[in-house]
Amino acid sequence: MRGERFLLLPGLLFLLLFFGYPLFSILERSLAAPEGLTLARYAKALTAPAYLEAWRNSVVFATLSTLVAALGGLFLAYWTSKLSLRWKGFLMSLYAIPVSLSGLVVAFGFIVLLGRNGVLNQIFASLGWPRFDLYSWVGLFSVFPFYNIPLFALALMPLLESVGRSLMEAARASGATPFQAWVRVLLPALMPGILAGSSIVFAGMMGAFGTALALTGFAKNLLSLQIYSLVAESTFDLPLAAALSVVLMASTGVGLYLLALWERRYRR
Repeated sequence: MRGERFLLLPGLLFLLLFFGYPLFSILERSLAAPEGLTLARYAKALTAPAYLEAWRNSVVFATLSTLVAALGGLFLAYWTSKLSLRWKGFLMSLYAIPVSLSGLVVAFGFIVLLGRNGVLNQIFASLGWPRFDLYSWVGLFSVFPFYNIPLFALALMPLLESVGRSLMEAARASGATPFQAWVRVLLPALMPGILAGSSIVFAGMMGAFGTALALTGFAKNLLSLQIYSLVAESTFDLPLAAALSVVLMASTGVGLYLLALWERRYRR
């Protein structure tokens, strides 16, 4: 038993060094002041209109992105699971490509296709159609499913293959319609995987940064971009950026906790 605990020591040291110490430093920096500890930066982070708007935008953006990824990933995984083993392996390899790409690479790829002078926008213009505004909220929202949906599908495939086909066949044999089998049998069985995938996507979208910065700069008010502006622009304020980082982490933590509670209900 003592030997097993000793084997855990390197992992614990790694977590303390690369996660615990940075988190403690951020918290300490957000509270420190010449006269002692202060909550003034948190008061500003939680009351200033610009930061409240950024927090609201981040929560709404992450929630909607998670819903789209869950719906798209579920149907993509279900469709893929019904294919032959050869096609399934090929498509799973394709799904892994967007997940492995840098956010900046994805952003520049979309700029080439749908930027103001992008290939597709030039085609739209030649047909007399309106150009797609990639740099709007709709444009930003349309980019992230490119890797969120494949990520969700990859997360669901093992669970879907292990329980999906047998449950659907049993439900159909019992006289259920395809819709009833989906809603009453398959969906509840997949909910733990769906909620686990939702946690991954939600956490990533709350901190969405590289793609958003490359596409919109600071034109869109997200909490991650506000934090970056406070450490990279003329408005340099590292303690306030630390306070906003704590707010972002706390908000993400609350969202993940609620998803975990929901997931626990389906695992009983």
